[in-house]
Amino acid sequence: MSSDHETIFENPDTTKGKLERFGAHVYLFVIAAFTAGPYLLMISVSMMGNGWLPVVPPKVIPETWSFINYVDVWLGRTALLDRGFFGFFLNSLLYASGATLVVLVFDSLAGYAFARLEFTGRDVTFAAVLATIMISPMILFIPVYLMFNEFGLVNTRLGIILPHTISGFGVFLMRQFIKTLPSSLEDAALMDGCSRFGVFWRIVVPMMKPALVTLGIITFITVWNSFLWPLVLARDAELYNLPVALGYFQGQVSTLWAPLMAAAALTLIPMVVLFVSMQQYYVRGFVLGGLKG
Repeated sequence: MSSDHETIFENPDTTKGKLERFGAHVYLFVIAAFTAGPYLLMISVSMMGNGWLPVVPPKVIPETWSFINYVDVWLGRTALLDRGFFGFFLNSLLYASGATLVVLVFDSLAGYAFARLEFTGRDVTFAAVLATIMISPMILFIPVYLMFNEFGLVNTRLGIILPHTISGFGVFLMRQFIKTLPSSLEDAALMDGCSRFGVFWRIVVPMMKPALVTLGIITFITVWNSFLWPLVLARDAELYNLPVALGYFQGQVSTLWAPLMAAAALTLIPMVVLFVSMQQYYVRGFVLGGLKG
């Protein structure tokens, strides 16, 4: 039997139903305006000339719309950045894709082991993995840097990627999601002589797509937006990623606001495309991952 709330939404012809729907749309519009407002302002300013400065009242609508700032940023023709943005873009793509691939492989294997295998100390080990989620990465910043310096990983792409390949949250998400999957197919495959890894690869992985996409999106966006670690570890500008490169548009005495907004918009494009295209799996992965403890 449906509730009174559900009945109203199923019958929009009623006065109360129309008012409730109108109020919901107004509320969502206000939230969307506050959320999208800064992004719209960023795009608007990026379409203005290079000489745009913050003024009161603010000038947010360009008199002449132009993509010249995007072209200048991409080709490295701005006053404070003389190198093309494409190299920074490739670095960010390499760091984010590499870390995401490693996290998906190892966290899915670890999650499967914690969810399906019986071994001594499993619960204690899983609790230790969960405890790492409560540790701030800033606490480990200096020890990890000193260790990387000893191993010659400072100022290398591998050194920038490695700290992002360990994810206690990823192990937890994979384990929770796998526990929601029926084990009957796995048991049948094991009885037919399939190896444990074969069961994982042929049966479990195809059913884990929502969780894998969820973890992949979270990891990719986290590494893509990483600023402090690449800034400290990379000594050569050729190793900088996009967030670090954005600092080039702010000098000691001036800031190139319009090119900066264009560069920020270029930085957002891959994340927006990734999230929108995978949104259904992202939401489903979180929902199913929290159903079973």
